Amino acid sequence: MRENVATALAAIVGPEHVSDRLVDRLCYSRDCGPDKAGIPSVVVRPATTEEVSAIVRWANDHRHPLYTRGRATTFLGSGVKDGVILLETTRMNRVERIDTAARLVVAQAGAIWHGIDADLRRDGWELGVPGGGGLFSCTIGGTVAVNATPHGATEYGMTGDHVLALEVVLPTGDVVRTGSWANPASEPIERNANGADLAGPFIGSYGILGIITRVVYRIQRIPECELFRFYAFDEYRDAVEAATGIQGRGAATFLVGLFGGPKPTGEEGDAFLHVVVRDRAVAADARVREAEAICESHRGRPRPAEGTRHYWQEHMYSWLRNTAPGPYYSDRPFFCPEVAGFVSSRGLADAVALFRTMKAEREREFETHGIRVKGVDAYFSRNGAYLWIDTLYDERQPDAWAYGMQLRSEVAERMFTEGRMSPGGLGAGISPHIMPKLGTAYGLLQSMKRMLDPNGILNPGLLIDEEER
Repeated sequence: MRENVATALAAIVGPEHVSDRLVDRLCYSRDCGPDKAGIPSVVVRPATTEEVSAIVRWANDHRHPLYTRGRATTFLGSGVKDGVILLETTRMNRVERIDTAARLVVAQAGAIWHGIDADLRRDGWELGVPGGGGLFSCTIGGTVAVNATPHGATEYGMTGDHVLALEVVLPTGDVVRTGSWANPASEPIERNANGADLAGPFIGSYGILGIITRVVYRIQRIPECELFRFYAFDEYRDAVEAATGIQGRGAATFLVGLFGGPKPTGEEGDAFLHVVVRDRAVAADARVREAEAICESHRGRPRPAEGTRHYWQEHMYSWLRNTAPGPYYSDRPFFCPEVAGFVSSRGLADAVALFRTMKAEREREFETHGIRVKGVDAYFSRNGAYLWIDTLYDERQPDAWAYGMQLRSEVAERMFTEGRMSPGGLGAGISPHIMPKLGTAYGLLQSMKRMLDPNGILNPGLLIDEEER
């Protein structure tokens, strides 16, 4: 059977872009996270929208499940099932158009986020948001498909906020373009055109409704000035209040709060705030002085901000804690069962307290299994916070793996109820904990899935429980 599938797909993309070798199938089965995954039967790597369409039509006609992915840089469970066709988009990597007059870029879905930005920066432009945590390797199509939380969220918003139009292959193989791009006589300059916002259902839907093949994205001029500040607080609630004040005044482009995990090297305190301001020089100076005043009014201590600058300019997570890239977590192989989501600014303090209580109750278990807390950190959005909680374990120890996965489930359940958190990143590891709680919203998503994908071929079981279909 596998040979027949591979032969059919090779007729579409060429035999050199299809593999049913076990070593390749294993490599494409997981993301960066700890979740176990099935093994696809065949891996196929199309280069064009037409090839994607032909693959999907074949899969739909033969009722063969198909899983799509970019570079799998998430930590939340790939959701790959045994025997699926694994469609990987990284050959679709061209930046097709940069239009500074219309302030947009058109890129194929497999183009690397940072690669697109590099092309833009040569002329003094950048993408509408600086990118998610995996911007050096994540694809623009995958980033939009999961609606990743980007750097710069405090001022610029979410990844999906800057999408102007999408090209999507539906589960039938039909190709649709959204927004003003749907009219072949028009330009892809406006998402909210021609009626309903048809881009919206595909942003954050993890590929269960269609495969994004092209993205039209907003671009902006690179601000002339970047300023950085770093504050330490002896009480984490003061840090939350300071961040809330900065949000209310629009005084920062990006705020990152550290509420757990290792303390920044050389620093003392209970919580820390990184402040990034990007603007014209005069405006940036005024905004950063306002942010300073707010932090200090909440008993924040100004500290050297070199780590903040390194983090922003080099996009290395380790610099949030004043640590250069390298063996950040020692020489043990770690995996990270992450729980992350959105919470109100005021509610953040309660969510942090909830996790601290859970950790205190489990200190002996953490010690037994070698569990470490990588971080209890927050990207502050325009009116809330995106909190992520990372617990690390040694993957060589089966009991530590089992404990880490159970811990993620317990943290997720409590955060999504008592913590009043709505997850941003989903994936197979988190979606079972939240989707059934969404009531009629979950029902609506199930209805959309049934309508667009009646044979259930796209990313089966990733967000929608197949038994409930």
